[in-house]
Amino acid sequence: MFRLVVVISLVAFMVGCEPPPLTENGVARVFGSVGMGPGAFSYPRGIARAADGRLFIVDKTARVQRFSPEGEFERQWPMPARQAGKPVGLTVHSDGRLFVADTHYHRVLVYDRDGVELARFGEEGDGDGQFRLPTDIAYDNNGFIYVAEYSGNDRVTKWKADYTFDSTIVSGEIAGMPLLRPAAILVDDEQTLWVADACNHRVLRFNLDGQLLTQFGKMGTEPGQLRYPYDLDMKDGILLICEYGNSRLQWFDKAGKSLGVWGGPGRSVGELYSPWGAAYGSGDVVYALDSQNNRVQIIKR
Repeated sequence: MFRLVVVISLVAFMVGCEPPPLTENGVARVFGSVGMGPGAFSYPRGIARAADGRLFIVDKTARVQRFSPEGEFERQWPMPARQAGKPVGLTVHSDGRLFVADTHYHRVLVYDRDGVELARFGEEGDGDGQFRLPTDIAYDNNGFIYVAEYSGNDRVTKWKADYTFDSTIVSGEIAGMPLLRPAAILVDDEQTLWVADACNHRVLRFNLDGQLLTQFGKMGTEPGQLRYPYDLDMKDGILLICEYGNSRLQWFDKAGKSLGVWGGPGRSVGELYSPWGAAYGSGDVVYALDSQNNRVQIIKR
């Protein structure tokens, strides 16, 4: 799908306003740098795309930023508590609400597109309606919300549209292994739930009652293998997986067949360093959240 040979052509990007020409490895543009100013990042750990194409990115300092589809900075806001920081998951609902996994405060925050808080739910604990280190959020067509968490809870819970607890749908041993850090979740167009079982280096697919439908992946570096899958996205039935441990992106069909990989560990354009997230854009665009390089790479497939 992609050539892993990195061809760097950054001069035009650094000295002018126009993005660089498309390189052989598919990178159309790079944005972001190290820092706390607008458009800069301090270890970004979550990315999500809205229906209008805008991007939302949260970094380790509990700061949310909004960008245009081209990567131009638009707006930023701090989350209400920042000392613990380290939020990891973002999801934009089809109605425009932004859900943020406020991981180390054991809750989920809900914002509008401009950063106005609309709701919050959850508290620290192991019981119904409680979280330990929530990681990601998803939603279905019937108004239910799903939240993944780890740190001993390692489960996916289901919440009603009014943010009250409904049930636990995925937890415990799944196909011979206990769920271990479900780092990302999504509900696809068929209304099935995908879970990145990160520390088991596999992906699980369930119906919305929590019945396992399929699984694939094992630890490794070859195509079809995974190493700490930390994020998921899907478009036209093609699953995009961001591998934190392999510093790459990988595409799969719904049966678990690898369709291609992109990236590899490094600092150059076309390489990634411990990425936490990835998201589909419009058309053939993919956004790679290159976390320890404090940037986003816009890829054209």
